Amino acid sequence: MCVECGFARRARCYGGHILIRGPVVQCDVGAPGVVRFASSRRRQSESCWMDMEALLSAARTHHREGRLDAAEMLYREVIEACPTHSATCVNLARLLMRRGGFEDAIRWLKWAAEYAPGDVETYRFLGLAYASSKQHARALDAFCKILEHAPDDIATLQIVANLQQELGLTDEAHDTFRRLHRLQPVFPIAASRNPPDFRVLMLFAPGAGNTPFEFLISGASFETMILSVVSGTEHDFERLGGMTDVVVNLVSDVDLGETALPNAAHIAERIGRPVVNHPDRIVPTDRESIARRLDGIAGCIVPRVRRVSTDGLRAARTASSVADVRFPCLVRPTGKHGGKDFYKVLDAQHLEGVLRHTDAPNYYVTQFVDYRSPDGYFRKYRFLFVDGEVLPYHLAIGNAWKVHHATTDMADHAWMRDEERAFLADPRHVFDDAQLGALREIQARIGLDYFGVDCGIDREGRVVVFEVNASMLVHGQNAEFPYKHEAVERIRLAFHAMLERKAVRTRAA
Repeated sequence: MCVECGFARRARCYGGHILIRGPVVQCDVGAPGVVRFASSRRRQSESCWMDMEALLSAARTHHREGRLDAAEMLYREVIEACPTHSATCVNLARLLMRRGGFEDAIRWLKWAAEYAPGDVETYRFLGLAYASSKQHARALDAFCKILEHAPDDIATLQIVANLQQELGLTDEAHDTFRRLHRLQPVFPIAASRNPPDFRVLMLFAPGAGNTPFEFLISGASFETMILSVVSGTEHDFERLGGMTDVVVNLVSDVDLGETALPNAAHIAERIGRPVVNHPDRIVPTDRESIARRLDGIAGCIVPRVRRVSTDGLRAARTASSVADVRFPCLVRPTGKHGGKDFYKVLDAQHLEGVLRHTDAPNYYVTQFVDYRSPDGYFRKYRFLFVDGEVLPYHLAIGNAWKVHHATTDMADHAWMRDEERAFLADPRHVFDDAQLGALREIQARIGLDYFGVDCGIDREGRVVVFEVNASMLVHGQNAEFPYKHEAVERIRLAFHAMLERKAVRTRAA
């Protein structure tokens, strides 16, 4: 019978499962979840170390081939015999991360870092584990450790810049982006074939609100090159023009990209290639300007929108309206998307409560329109406009005015999925000729090559426009809604075809 001290009990719980193979004979400060055990066979001889190498090889094979339970058991057996084997601690942490066990992974990675303080891969995975668990400040510290050993590591500098931006360290982030630009002005994303059919240069402004592009370029036969639009950087325009067939401006949010858009326009003009979503065409797409530009379209309701300062909102706390937008109205800080900090304000007293919970210099105030369907549900339709095509992307159905596809319970209701499936197969199941005509008039007035529209239909059959911009997300992660695949693919392929048409013009010239 053995006596286990308090630390051993804590250590055993700290890391989860352990492999008990004999009585406890030593209880010292070991790896998380590890208590040293006596074994009938001491692993001191050469043959024992060969056995350990065999264990490691088998563990890696199980891990690589997805047999995670078997891999975890063997990793833990190796660590039991040699708690300072940092590479195995890292492999175990990677396995735990794959399962979503980020906190346990962090403990193992911190342990590994104590025994291999110069190992950049340990800090890389530690940073990823922190970032995955939303501990961005600690993630930044971990990735900065890598830069102490590899100051010009491009991938790490990109992550550091993004984390600095996420944490509101704007000046530091821009310094890091400028450093990245000096090391590698353009970041290439390879085409699906070699040589590529043509080359696309995308202008990306860190922190300025950009068109989500990752899915749109997936599987592309063209090479994509990302150029960061950051103030204080110089560009070799002759070289960029020589390697580019089409320029795509990704800077899409006027409120966040106000200073980046003129810079992007200058770059696009100097390169001298066809431009998708020219920055000058993005400038008049803030919410207030869009509402004014779309006013008067037949069969279409475009709610009034006003940009109001914080002081302007505070002044309305005793009024019956905000600017000339009456209650109830919708209030959100400028530059916000996805329903974040987005409120339906019923009256002046309610507005005062909203102001206590938000902190922004400017807000958009939008007239609320009740677009509830006769059955009591709210329906939000999203279309993507790609070089003249009007393509359905999704239908979100919910029981509240603020509807987002990702937060509905559509996965639990077959009738909702059936309705979305029919809409995606043919929007004319929902939108008649007059309503589709209103969408085409929106397209003509906006004049962008690529953008999205979120809208509803009220009980009188009028199209209610919620949002029009080039910042809308298109993605292919639709495991719960497999019927969406075809519609999403149409958008991606239409995007590719648009770029190809523009590239052909370049090469013909």
